[in-house]
Amino acid sequence: MSSIFPGFSSEPVLLNKRGPGLANKPSNQTGLNIFLLEKDERRRKRRKSNRESARRSRMKKQKHLNDVRSQLNQLNTENHELGNKLRYVMHHCQHANMENDRLRLEHQILRDKLLNLRQALMLRKFQQSSTCATWSCVNSTVVTVHQNPLMLRDHVI
Repeated sequence: MSSIFPGFSSEPVLLNKRGPGLANKPSNQTGLNIFLLEKDERRRKRRKSNRESARRSRMKKQKHLNDVRSQLNQLNTENHELGNKLRYVMHHCQHANMENDRLRLEHQILRDKLLNLRQALMLRKFQQSSTCATWSCVNSTVVTVHQNPLMLRDHVI
């Protein structure tokens, strides 16, 4: 039988039970077999290397995923703590606002009472005086009242 490849025969190659060697192989078949064996060995090494590379890639990806999960847990914890702090501050702010409103109202009530007391005191002094009464008020104002209420004058000292 002739071969389309010069120097190689197209005879079937028989393997013996000891491996890839041939029972009665011609010398030109030995070179081809060695070439095929080396090619197969390189393929096996490449596959092994690819498997190792894929394994390292999976491990790297898993480590990254674990790091991201850990960071997510830390951020969730921090978010929860900040939410608690915000609620605490908002509660105390609301309490302070209510206390401020109460104090403003109390201030207004006390101011009104003081004004009423001053007015009552002025009326009493006026009623006790025979001709005129003079007394000091807020902001260095002196009020003089004569028997005739139309003659009310303010003097600033």
